[in-house]
Formats: sequence, C-alpha cells, structure tokens
Amino acid sequence: MSYIKSTIVALFTLVVMSCSNTLSSTAPGQAGSEHVYVISEHIAKRLMFSAMKSEVNEKDIATLSSPELGYKSSIQWGVDQDTISLFAKTMKGEQNGKKVEGYVFYAKHSGTAPAAGESTIERLIAHVVKDAEALGQKATLVK
Repeated sequence: MSYIKSTIVALFTLVVMSCSNTLSSTAPGQAGSEHVYVISEHIAKRLMFSAMKSEVNEKDIATLSSPELGYKSSIQWGVDQDTISLFAKTMKGEQNGKKVEGYVFYAKHSGTAPAAGESTIERLIAHVVKDAEALGQKATLVK
C-alpha cells in the first residue's frame, strides 16, 4: 500500500513540476511576430526591465547571467510558485533593403502556478513589443 501511495505522489509531483511554456515575439499571431527591433542592448534591457516591473515587485527582479540577456523573477500564488523569465536574442532583419541586426523577445515560465505564469508571459511579451514598436525601429525578420 505504501508503495502505491509513493508512486502516485511521485507521478503527481513530476506532472505538476513540469508545467512550463515559452512564448516568443516571433511566433505567428503573436504581438511583434515577423519583426526584429533595431535597438541597442541598453534599450532592450530597459524595455524588458520596464515590462517586468509591470508584473512583479522591482526588488524581486534578477538579471539573467551571460550569455542570456534579460531578467527573471518568481511569482507566488498561494502555495504555488512560478519562475518568469523575459529575455532578448539578437536576430537578423531587413530594413529598407539592408541587412540589420536587432532583438526579438522571449518569455518563459516554469513552476506550479501555470495560471499565473501563462497569462504573465503573454502580458510581458505584449508590453515589451508595444514599447519596442513605439521606438519605430523595426525590421522584417530574416528567416
């Protein structure tokens, strides 16, 4: 009997702990899809930090370690916790017939609070893309 309970608890734990998703600004139908934002690394960081501050307490935001460019934080929802990450990746684009390099944005969550995580990463991508679009420096993503 104890073996069955232990097995059930172990399986449940694996299922719950495997809740995660990644959302990209390049995904079809997503805000910012098909675009690269021609901005500096400094501006990309500022846009991401601003988006993160709109969702979590500023003191809980940690800078991602190199080579990743971005931020992460944890969200507590009752007994559940979710880790949220927002990062930028350099990609090639085309602007006025010229090849350029810019940034695309990704958000990722993992943990046991998928309701908090999924909706949060959607808002993060929407926020950072809206701010990047306001700068008016976008190029067509080269695939």
